[in-house]
Amino acid sequence: MSIRFYWISFIIVMGLTMLISWVKQTRTRKEFLTILLKVTLGFIGTVLALWGLSHLLVALGVSKSGFIF
Repeated sequence: MSIRFYWISFIIVMGLTMLISWVKQTRTRKEFLTILLKVTLGFIGTVLALWGLSHLLVALGVSKSGFIF
């Protein structure tokens, strides 16, 4: 994977974290880090779900290899 993917992922995670922190009006570092952890885990879960779905579709013969990733 290219470095661009990692930078885009970082920007998305930090942007969502800042937005959620601003909406919830977090005050402490612990609250901010908790939100950051939840957003990161959600992002990783979404990427893994897409990866699994693409492999399932390839295994079922619905799509060709490299459909999503």
